[in-house]
Amino acid sequence: MDQGHRRGYVTEKDCQMLIKDVFEEFLSEQESKLAPKTYRGYASVIELFGHQLDGYAWNNLADGSKAYEEAKKQEKSFIDLYDHTHIESNVREFLDYFVPRKVMAGNEFILKTCPRVIRSLLRWMRNKKLVDLTNDEMKDMCENQLWEDTLRDMGF
Repeated sequence: MDQGHRRGYVTEKDCQMLIKDVFEEFLSEQESKLAPKTYRGYASVIELFGHQLDGYAWNNLADGSKAYEEAKKQEKSFIDLYDHTHIESNVREFLDYFVPRKVMAGNEFILKTCPRVIRSLLRWMRNKKLVDLTNDEMKDMCENQLWEDTLRDMGF
């Protein structure tokens, strides 16, 4: 059976949530469950993911440059305009490229906090039936192997 049409799962045709709404709802639920310090880490990671999407996710669209220019004219960002179906496809670029190269943070944040928060976001999205991912698929997506290899090669 096609993954997008398994019984009980929402497909992009059935329900679409803007990325900003996904992020807001996710963070709202996490705030009520997490200690303040932990929540601040979650909020920081989601904010960074939003910045990464606004800066790089346009490249994954068919007419990305045109869409980017039009969005900027409207003073909108990627997360204001596009739905949740673009989150999953940008996770690896966020964790493997953006965070290690663009974010000034310690190894704990890069290697542990970011992958943990993104895994939590994907699990939350699965529970909301916004993605159809197994635990192993989420684990593979959130491993930051490139950055770990780079640190090891640098002697850290």
